[in-house]
Amino acid sequence: MLALRGRMNVDTYFHYRLFDPQLSADAKRRYLSEAPRENARLWAALTPVRYRCLYENKLVFNQYFSSLGLPLAVMFGVFDPEVGRSMDGQSLRTEAELREFIRRFRRDGFVFKPAEGIQGHQIVVLTGAAADDLDAFLSLSGERYDAAALVAVARDTAALELQNPQSNFSSFLLEERIRPHPELAELIGPTLCCVRIVTVVALDGSPKIVASVYKLQPKPVGVDHLIYGALGCWVDPDTGALGPGRSRSGYESTSVIPGTGRSFVGYRLPCWNQVKEVVLQAAAAFPWARGIGWDIGISDRGPVIIEGNARWSPSLVQLPAPRGLMDGELKAVYDALRYSPVRSKA
Repeated sequence: MLALRGRMNVDTYFHYRLFDPQLSADAKRRYLSEAPRENARLWAALTPVRYRCLYENKLVFNQYFSSLGLPLAVMFGVFDPEVGRSMDGQSLRTEAELREFIRRFRRDGFVFKPAEGIQGHQIVVLTGAAADDLDAFLSLSGERYDAAALVAVARDTAALELQNPQSNFSSFLLEERIRPHPELAELIGPTLCCVRIVTVVALDGSPKIVASVYKLQPKPVGVDHLIYGALGCWVDPDTGALGPGRSRSGYESTSVIPGTGRSFVGYRLPCWNQVKEVVLQAAAAFPWARGIGWDIGISDRGPVIIEGNARWSPSLVQLPAPRGLMDGELKAVYDALRYSPVRSKA
C-alpha cells in the first residue's frame, strides 16, 4: 500500500526491515522514504533549488569552502572541450593539452571526475605513472589510463545522463588524490572511504549533526558508494566507533570486512573529534542550506571535505541506523520549513 501511494518503494520497506513486529507504528513513521516524490519534498524544504549549485558543481564547492580555510583537495584544473583550463591558466580543451598537463602528476597521481557527477560514476583515481610508460597512469587496481583513455571516460556520459539529467556532462575536474589515514589503509585498503554525515542548521541557527555512516569499501575501485559493493556502517556520534554494516544487496547486517574474516564492529575512526569540528564548520559556512549530507575523508593529513550533497540519500544513512531519522532536530527543522511561504517559492 505504501508503494501504491508513492510513499515508499517496496525494496526500501524491506531494507529498513519495517516488517519487524518489534517496531512500533511510531518508530516506523520516523523512517524517511526513498520514493522520488518524498525525497524531492525533503530536499526542497531543507535546501531550495536556488542554493544547490554550490553543492552540485564540485568546482564551485571546492573554491568556496577552501576559500574559508576548510580542508579540501587541491584543485588542478578543468578538462572541457569548450572552456577547459588549469588553475594556473593553461588551456585544457584537447587530448594533447591534457596529455601535456598530467605529466606533472607522474609521481603522486590525481583524481579525474565529473564536475557535476553523482553516485561515483566516471571517477578515476590514479596513483602515478607506470614504470614502463610515463604517459600512462595506474589506477588503484592497476588499470592503465593515458590522456586518450581519460578523454574516452569523459565522453561516456550515459550513466550521468540517466542519473543526473540536468547536469553538465562535458566538464571533468583534475584534483589532488587524497590518501586514506594509515590506520584505515591497513584495516581496509587503498580506497579513500568517507564518513557520510548529515547536518542540519537548527531552529536556533546552530549546526547540528543528525547522523553519521562510514562507507567501508575494501575493493581497490577508488569510490566508496554502496552501489559499488561498499558497506554502510553506523558511527557512534560520541566515540566514532563503528557499528554493524549493511549493503544494498541484502537485508541482514554484517560485522566483517567483505572478503576477509576481520571484524570492524567497535573499531574507532581516527581523528573523530576533528571530523565533527570540520563538518560543523562547513555546515555553518552556508547556513541557508539547512540540511546537507557531507562526505568527509579521513586522510593521512586529517579530515578532508570531499563533497557536500544537497540531495543526500536517506537510505544510505538509514540502512545501518538503529532508528529512522525523522526525529529531533531534523524533524523540528523540516516541520518548520516545509510550510514556510518563502521556501514554497523556491
